[in-house]
Amino acid sequence: MTDAAEPRGAALLLAAGGSTRFGSDKRKLLFNEEPLLSYVVALYERVCPRVLVVVKPGDERIQGLVNRPCEWVVARDATEGMSRSIAAGVRALDSAPWVIIGLADMPYVSPDTVSQIARTLEAGAIIARPRSSGRTGNPVGFNSRLFGPLMDLKGDRGARVLIDDHIRDVVDVEVRDQGIFRDIDRPEDLT
Repeated sequence: MTDAAEPRGAALLLAAGGSTRFGSDKRKLLFNEEPLLSYVVALYERVCPRVLVVVKPGDERIQGLVNRPCEWVVARDATEGMSRSIAAGVRALDSAPWVIIGLADMPYVSPDTVSQIARTLEAGAIIARPRSSGRTGNPVGFNSRLFGPLMDLKGDRGARVLIDDHIRDVVDVEVRDQGIFRDIDRPEDLT
């Protein structure tokens, strides 16, 4: 792949949740013989030249779980909902042309899916989201034109409201990846 074909955007991984349904800090959970958070960072690092991980205040110790290059962002108001983590991460992006927002508890997403979303954004899409079997999932990519609205989001619904408001700008990327629906909320989600 030539330099011109390499993605220029960033991945933003949301890792500021409390793992309350899981019962312990799932970011530390061993997944394929490495901490879950490190595994997910590696998944996005294969495609995106920058990977930012958003954590809540007091989570600085979690950085030791990841043995790959990534940028750490502390969302000071993370307790106000997922939207505040997104806002903190987007603020840290600077001049990235686009961002793919993923969840740190979704290790089953295929790198090919992330790559397809990145290519769709590189081709000029405003919003790119994966779709399989008639359903849409995560991660979702956003062009930099939506960074302002992403930083203005409120509550715990993530970027769904923004996607609904810009539904005509959404490109659904057809994938064969059930991992776009699968996160780890409870221990039984690992089976």
